[in-house]
Amino acid sequence: MEDKKMEQWIYQMAEKEVWKVPKSCEEKVERILETLSEASEKEETMRYLKKKRTFLLVAALVAVLGTTVAAAGIFQWREQAVENFGNPTKEEQDKMALEGIAMEQKASATDAGITITAQQTVQDKNTLYILLDVQAEEKILDGNGGFDNPEEDGSYKEPWIVTQEEDAFSNISMGFSPDTPAFGELTDQESYEISALKSMEKEWNEESVTIHFTEYSYYTYENGDTIPHKIRGDWTLVLPLGEETNLEMTQYKPVEPVELSGVPMQIKRVEVSPLSLLVVFDMDDVLKLQETVYTEDSEDIVLSELDFTGFLDQDGQEVTARIGGQSGKYNYDTHEIIHQIGLENYINPDKITTLLLGEEKVQVKLK
Repeated sequence: MEDKKMEQWIYQMAEKEVWKVPKSCEEKVERILETLSEASEKEETMRYLKKKRTFLLVAALVAVLGTTVAAAGIFQWREQAVENFGNPTKEEQDKMALEGIAMEQKASATDAGITITAQQTVQDKNTLYILLDVQAEEKILDGNGGFDNPEEDGSYKEPWIVTQEEDAFSNISMGFSPDTPAFGELTDQESYEISALKSMEKEWNEESVTIHFTEYSYYTYENGDTIPHKIRGDWTLVLPLGEETNLEMTQYKPVEPVELSGVPMQIKRVEVSPLSLLVVFDMDDVLKLQETVYTEDSEDIVLSELDFTGFLDQDGQEVTARIGGQSGKYNYDTHEIIHQIGLENYINPDKITTLLLGEEKVQVKLK
C-alpha cells in the first residue's frame, strides 16, 4: 500500500514538475527531454507530449534510483532515526530520501573490540544528523559512555568530525540514544547519534564528512563507586553526503508586524524546511525591544521574547516542533539578526501557517 502511495506521489510531482533533479543526473535528464524537441506542435500531439514528458520525468527518476519505483531503491529508515525525528510516516520518509534529505550509509570501522557502523544521515541546509550502530565484544556500553579523539598525551590535533573547511559546524552534540541503559546496565550493542548545526558564516559545500574517534570512555559502578575506563583505538568512517546538500527551504516574508512586550516588530523573513528554520529580525527592532524590556543595569541579557516556541497549522492547531541545536548571527551588512534553529522532529512546511514566538506564543502569520 505504501509503495502505491509513493508511486502516486512521484507521478503527481512529475505532473507539476516541481522537483529538483540531482546535479549528477541533470545532463542525463536533459538528454532524455531533448528527444521531445522534434515532436509536432499539433494540438493532439501536444496533449501526447505532455503525457510523454511526464512519463520521461518519472523514467528519469527511476534511472536516478537505479530500480523501479515499486521496488523502491529507497532505503528503509532505521528505527532509531524514525523515533528521533518524531515518527514521520513511511511516505514522508521516502519523500525525504527522494529529495536527498535522508541517505543510507554503510561505512564501518573495527578496533579494540568495538565496531562502529554508519547507518544513515539526515540533513538540510542547516542541520546534519548521523546515526551510528556500536557493537562491542563485551558489555561495556551504556548511556554515560562516549567517543572522542584525543592523542596519546591527551592533546587534540583535529576535530573528531573532519570537514573540508574548518568551522563547518557552529555546534555539535553526540551520545548514545536516549533509551540506552545507564548506571550499571551495560550492554554490547546500542545506537550512537550525532546532531550538528551547519555554520552560517560560510557556504556549505561538503560532499562528505569523516568521523575519527581514538578513544571510548565508559564507567562501571561497584559498591557505590564510579570507576572510569578508557579504551584506545582508531575508528575512521568516511560518509558521503551527496552533491545536493543544501535543500531549498520554503521562504516567507510576513506582512503584518507583531508586538513583543509592547514593542512593534516586523519579522523580515522566515525560512522553513522539514528539519530546521531561520527567523530573521531587523536589528533596530531588536535593539528597541532590548531597551524597552531591560534596564541599563541588566547583565546577561536574554531576549526570550524572540525564542521560537512552535507552529500553528491551517486549523489553528499547534504543531509539535521540538528544538534541537540553536545558533545566531549578526549580519551588519543587511542589518539583520538571524536565529538558526534545528528541529528534533520532522514537520511539513506545507501544513504550517503561523510561527509562534516567546512564552506568550505571539503569532507571526506566514500565509
